[in-house]
Amino acid sequence: MTLDLEGQDGQADAGPVVPVLRHRRDGILPTTAAALSLPGREHPLKGAAVLRSAQDAPRLHPLVRELLNALGPADRERHAGRCPEAALISRHLSEGGDARLLRGAVITTRHIREDGDPQHGTYAPHCRSCAALLAHFGVESVSEGAPGADLTGPTLTLRMPEETRAGGGPGLGFDLDQALGYAGWQPGRRMIEQAERWADTLSGHRSPLGHPHALFPAAFETWAEFGGLRLHPMGPGRRYAPGSVVIDPLRGLHWARTLNDLGQALDTELCPLGAEGGGTALLAMDREARMYALDHTGDWYLGPDLRTALTTLLSGTEPGRLINPR
Repeated sequence: MTLDLEGQDGQADAGPVVPVLRHRRDGILPTTAAALSLPGREHPLKGAAVLRSAQDAPRLHPLVRELLNALGPADRERHAGRCPEAALISRHLSEGGDARLLRGAVITTRHIREDGDPQHGTYAPHCRSCAALLAHFGVESVSEGAPGADLTGPTLTLRMPEETRAGGGPGLGFDLDQALGYAGWQPGRRMIEQAERWADTLSGHRSPLGHPHALFPAAFETWAEFGGLRLHPMGPGRRYAPGSVVIDPLRGLHWARTLNDLGQALDTELCPLGAEGGGTALLAMDREARMYALDHTGDWYLGPDLRTALTTLLSGTEPGRLINPR
């Protein structure tokens, strides 16, 4: 597969029609920033992830683009090439820098989140595509860590029989009901008290600028049925690296302003639902129960309902990227 790193993004997998941003989404959050320190250079190269709703993908150095294009589904992220790591390495090479100097370079990446978010300013782990990129060029990381390592809390752990682990992955026939069953879900599951506690916590929160969380029945019903579940992929992805998922709306407690910003661009309201990959992306739902992911490089449409969204994430299917109107 060749990634579309030079032109507009497209959705290769047939799927639901992606909602249109009716207004510009000018907010940059969430994002990540990085600093690349090179031997013999007094000041580090600095940069952030690509503007999230930009029409066009970033232009990368041919060596970077070639490596990312060669990645298989186990390491290919949906946002490959949009992270600051790829941009800074490309900048060094495009300015005539020697690729051999990268072997002694050090990179640091940090989360940029809303004021009051405890993750703001903390080290941001590299995505799988960037981890492969850094390893190839020999760049050392201060922020090294595996995405998904912090999926902790009052969740139900995925239990997979050994014969399932040894079998085919999502790309060979992913069964969502099976994955939900391993995570502890069953028909009729209702965690009402937990959902009410989450609703109380979210309704009592305001961003530093006074933004409240939107709450509505579709979100509450989803929390009650699926809240607390923790799911992991059962094999390699179809097109992209599949991600783990936890259903816990408090993962988005400090995202009220960010969700309000995207909701206004879509002419709707968004409510937090959970997280992907240990906090690498927030999962959110709108009033029509449509599902979205917000990561450091963009906003993504996952499908018209939770089941479609879970299948997209756990099977590594390509989501639709939301872009600003021209």
